[in-house]
Amino acid sequence: MILLSTLMIAIMAIPAGAYTIYLKDGSRLIAKEKHRIEDGKAIIVLQNGTRTFIEASEIDVARTEKANLGDYGTALVLEDGLLVEAQIKPTQQKQQRLTDVASKPESGALTRPQSRRQATAAPNLSQPLSENGTVDLTTFPRAPYSEMEISAEATRFLRTLGVESVQMYQGSDSSRAFLEITTNSEAAVFRSLDAAADTLLHLLNRYPDRIQSLEILMFTSDRDRAGQFHLTREAAVALADNEVDTSEFFIQHVQF
Repeated sequence: MILLSTLMIAIMAIPAGAYTIYLKDGSRLIAKEKHRIEDGKAIIVLQNGTRTFIEASEIDVARTEKANLGDYGTALVLEDGLLVEAQIKPTQQKQQRLTDVASKPESGALTRPQSRRQATAAPNLSQPLSENGTVDLTTFPRAPYSEMEISAEATRFLRTLGVESVQMYQGSDSSRAFLEITTNSEAAVFRSLDAAADTLLHLLNRYPDRIQSLEILMFTSDRDRAGQFHLTREAAVALADNEVDTSEFFIQHVQF
């Protein structure tokens, strides 16, 4: 299990030459270089070298160009306890440990407040529950997500954000999808949470009234549990707009 005491959030500048692409639905992609347009498609090379594409019309051109002035992209920088985006120079780099954030009184980490969570429908009592009364996704039945179009789009979008090892199943009720993600480092946990937030907003924009939230279970490759979450629209907006630090979100919303 990835323990809270050993988790570290890397507040890193995007490597020199990286290119941040903003989409009109509010989500973003981090590319290795500026995309090129071919036949109405934006051809994108991700940081890991994977080539993908999206419709060029989905890109927020003005915001993308502004964010990439100087061709250095953007970075996540800690200011007054929150992660905010800033234009960067190639040499900019900063780290902060999650334990440092958790130790701050204003973070609320020591008491793990529940005020950010939205009320959810009562789970089926026949389903195994975790210690805090939520559905235990480790033993939850895996059934293919009922809407193949949404499942395919979610998987595709997550992979454009660098989340490669992901499966999508039916959630604990019809309005939820269940994502199982393999994460092998502390940084990957936070990266996957941010990617899931961007993906949920993308799905809500494209498929209104057909999906409402995501249930997320993260494992390491050794099948050690790395975190379980219920991601709502409100929480996704907070993460995508940097209204809440990803490390603080983890502490406040993790369900195990």
